[in-house]
Amino acid sequence: MRSISNNLYSALSLVALLAGSTVVANADDLTIATYGGTFEEALRKEVYEPFTKETGINVLADAFSGDVGKIRAMATTGTYNWQLAESESVIAAIGCQQDFLERFDLARLKLTKDDFVPGSLIECGIPDVIYSVNFAYDTNQVAEPGPKSWADFWNVEKWPGKRAMRKSPNGTLEFALLADGVPMDNVYEVLSTPDGVDRAFASLSKLKPNIVWWETGAQSVQLLADKEVAMTVGWNGRLYSAAHGEDQKQIKTVWNQFRWETSMWIMPKGAPNVDNTYKFLQYATKPELIAEVSKRVANGPAVVAAGKLIPSGLNAELPTTAENLKNGFPMDVQFWVDHQEDLTQRFNNWVAQ
Repeated sequence: MRSISNNLYSALSLVALLAGSTVVANADDLTIATYGGTFEEALRKEVYEPFTKETGINVLADAFSGDVGKIRAMATTGTYNWQLAESESVIAAIGCQQDFLERFDLARLKLTKDDFVPGSLIECGIPDVIYSVNFAYDTNQVAEPGPKSWADFWNVEKWPGKRAMRKSPNGTLEFALLADGVPMDNVYEVLSTPDGVDRAFASLSKLKPNIVWWETGAQSVQLLADKEVAMTVGWNGRLYSAAHGEDQKQIKTVWNQFRWETSMWIMPKGAPNVDNTYKFLQYATKPELIAEVSKRVANGPAVVAAGKLIPSGLNAELPTTAENLKNGFPMDVQFWVDHQEDLTQRFNNWVAQ
């Protein structure tokens, strides 16, 4: 199979991202969808390009919004915009439960469950990195010593200023309970009861006049950089990139009471080009490649062996290091599989009030 130049690769990827769908240039090509941003850039540099160079299989980029309905429609209609996507673990779990995602054969990838961080593997998802949802603050606006907990994040009297939060109940409700004094170990136990849900919304209502909602990861850090808010909830990789990139921002990430979750590869049921998809996954799960991606985006590697390849200086910024991990809690994937729809409806109604 022919290979394409980096310039043509970039052009095809850009067209795909702008159009929201991909025209596959060759029947053997792989189209892979991601949320974009620095993570997609890291994948392209550390995985896509060397994979193409080694195998001759072109990788084309597409945009992924996390829309479960679109993935289900691909599996139902047999019309596929992409063969593989980098996704949240909840989507992988929903896809397994509703049978619109493929179940992966670990033996075909020459992997076992022991190759991954405990608790990260899902039957319909191959983990690559572990990321977290933290809050951060602008050190130019917030005096030190700064906030250390979600109760502090809620405390606008001691630390004045607006707070940016994701416009979603997923994560937001957990943080509201933590702010109200619920221990990390009991968050989902409390949230699984009607009284617990009411408690979370009551806690959120106290902060609501000071909340600015965001819907993309880029917005979360931009609101802080533009000083529209003093603190923001955000994905740790985005916060790290903003603080350590070329245009460095005065952002300090808080590593306490954060929630961690797994990012993973998913494949729509019945997607074509399965052989090349498995070739890609076998390549993409190499520890040395996962480590390079992790170093670029400050996400913890989900492949255990890759963790040994991370420079010690970066460990303080990763959710998977022992020092940080003890101060965080994992997302309860099954809880959100069961309650995403009803809690989203209630959340959206509450936001609109």
